Amino acid sequence: MNNETKPLYMTECCPIKNLEDLYTVIGNPPGWVDKTVDRVQRSPTVLQNVLSDCHTRLNDYTVKIRLDSKTIPKTLVCHDYKGGYLEDRYLTEVNKGNLYSFYNWSHIDIFVYFSHHFITIPPLCWTNVSHRNGVKILGTVITEFKEGEKICNEIFRDIPTMQSFARHLAKIVEIYKIDGWLLNIENPMENTVVLKSFVGYLTECVHQVDSASLVIWYDSVTEDGKLSWQNELNDKNLCFFEQCDGIFLNYVWTEQNLVKSIEKAGHRLTDIYVGVDVFGRNTFGGGQFNSYKAAEVIRRHSLSMAIFAPGWTHESIVESEKDNISLMEHFLNKDSAFWSSLWPYLYTYPITTFFETSFFRGVDTIRFNLFDQHHQLSKIVHPKYSFLIPNYTEIPTLERKCHCIRLEYEDHRSACLINKQGLGRDVLVHKLFICDIPANGQLLFYVVKKHTQGGILNLRIITCLNNGSRHVIWLNGKMHQTLVVNSSVTHINPLLKDSDIVMALKDQYTSTNTDVVAYIFYVKPCHILEIGATIEDGDAVCLEAFGVKQA
Repeated sequence: MNNETKPLYMTECCPIKNLEDLYTVIGNPPGWVDKTVDRVQRSPTVLQNVLSDCHTRLNDYTVKIRLDSKTIPKTLVCHDYKGGYLEDRYLTEVNKGNLYSFYNWSHIDIFVYFSHHFITIPPLCWTNVSHRNGVKILGTVITEFKEGEKICNEIFRDIPTMQSFARHLAKIVEIYKIDGWLLNIENPMENTVVLKSFVGYLTECVHQVDSASLVIWYDSVTEDGKLSWQNELNDKNLCFFEQCDGIFLNYVWTEQNLVKSIEKAGHRLTDIYVGVDVFGRNTFGGGQFNSYKAAEVIRRHSLSMAIFAPGWTHESIVESEKDNISLMEHFLNKDSAFWSSLWPYLYTYPITTFFETSFFRGVDTIRFNLFDQHHQLSKIVHPKYSFLIPNYTEIPTLERKCHCIRLEYEDHRSACLINKQGLGRDVLVHKLFICDIPANGQLLFYVVKKHTQGGILNLRIITCLNNGSRHVIWLNGKMHQTLVVNSSVTHINPLLKDSDIVMALKDQYTSTNTDVVAYIFYVKPCHILEIGATIEDGDAVCLEAFGVKQA
C-alpha cells in the first residue's frame, strides 16, 4: 500500500475525531509509533531560580543547594497554538521557517498538547522532544458544545461502555508512549454518576500502563452536571479531583480562590495546577508580559502552575513589529522576555546526560525540526532588544534581571552572548549549565565561539567525586606553561588548533568566522555538577556551540 492509499493517520500525526476513528487506530496503529523515544530519567533534584543567579565572583563560585523534586510545586505548559496539527504533524523536517517552538524544557514538568478535537494525540515530534528532556507529555480528551453532549451521552450511558472507552484511552497511552491525559468536559451533562466513575477508572487504567502517568481534570463541568468554571477547588469539583492526579484550575481566579483551594486540597497542594492564560483572557494580572503577576501569587501559595497558550509570543507578532529584524528574531526576543519574566517562579532541572548543542531551538528562518532540537543553557537568556518589549522597565523580573547572558540570532543560527560589560573588575564566573552527569574516564569538552580579537573563554567545571569530595577542573582558554594539579583543582590546556579532534569539530560546525577550542582529559568516577565560564582579555564572547561527551 503506497502513501496515497494509506489512511492519513498512517503517514502523519492526526487527532481522533470520533469513536470509530479511535477503534480504527487501536486496531491498526501507524507504523511510525515505533519511532517514539522513551522518556529519559530526570535528576531527582532541582534548583530554585533567583534573579541574581547568572554570575558570581570566582572565589564564590560553588554548587547551589538543590531541592528534592518531589517536594516542589510543578509547572505545566499547555500548548494551544492555532488549533494544533500544523507543520508539527509531519514525521520529518519541514522546509519552512519562522514557526513556533517551545524549548525551555529544563524549567517545566509537564507538557500538554491541546486542540479542540475529541482526542488529541501529541504529534511525534513533541512527544520525542519532551521525552528527550525528561518531561511528561499528555494528550487531551475534550468534549464541547452540542456535539460534545452527544459524545458524552454515548460514552457515559452506562458503566460497561464507559469502562471500554477508558481502556481504549489507556491503550492509546501504551501505543503512542504518551504519559497520560488532560480531561476537559466543556459541556453540561444530565447525569455525572458514570462520569465520576470514569475519571477514577481511567486513572487506574493508565497507571497500570505506566505508574508515572498522569490524569488531570480541567475545572469545567461540576458534580451536578453544570458547565460552570469554579476557578478554585471546592465541593462542586472535588469529586473529580479525588479520582485523579490533579486539577487544572480555570484561569479566571482571584487570590481568595487560591486560599479556598488550599483549604480543600489538604496534603495535595501541588496537585492543584493554577491556570494562567498568556493571552490574558480575564486571567489574573492580565496575562502577556504581566503573567509574572499571576506566577508570583501562585508560587507564594506553593501551588503548581499551568501556563496556557505560551505561543502568544509568536501569534501576537504583527506586521508593524517586523521593523529591522526578522520574524524569527522577533519571536525569540519576545519569547526570551516572556520566559525570563517568569524566571524566579520556575525551577531548573539539571542536565543528566552528555550533550552537544548548537542551541538550535527546533526552528529557524528556513526549517522546522523539533526532532533535532538541542539543549539550551540552563539559564533562560535575556532578550537582545529590550526596547521592543512593552513596558519593559515596569516588569521587575525583567528590569532587575541581569543581562550578562543574552540572546543572539544571526545567519539562521541561535547563539548566546556572554557579556561582562558594566559588571566591575572582579573575575566573574557566568553560569552556563546546571548538571548531574555521571562521568568516568576520558572526556571531551569543546566550545565553538564567534571569532573576535580577545574574548578568551575559560571553563570552570565543578565535580563531585564518588566519595563526596568536590573537585574543580579549570579549562584554560589559551595555553599556560604551568598547570596546577592537586586534590582541589586540575588545570587543563586546550588541544592544538591543528589536532585531528579540533579539525573534525570544525568540519562538524561549518559556520565561518568561528574558533573551536577543545579539551581531552581524564576524570575519576564523579558527577559533573556545574559548568561556568570566565571571560579573559575582552568583555564579551558569543557562544555558538558547546559539547560534553565521552572521548
